[in-house]
Amino acid sequence: MIRVEAGMPTARFCRLVGVPERTWRRHQARARQDTQARGSWPRPARARVRDAARRHALEHPA
Repeated sequence: MIRVEAGMPTARFCRLVGVPERTWRRHQARARQDTQARGSWPRPARARVRDAARRHALEHPA
């Protein structure tokens, strides 16, 4: 949306952000199709530390 609101060409936006234009266009095509970019596999690292992080956060509310 930022690129569109600024009236910036896709090629220039990709150069500024540092993303290959082909990659940008592929992600945009997937977004238009409303499909997931990646699989829906579990996130074991997040699940493994969730309880420890929650305990720590409750002990240190700052």
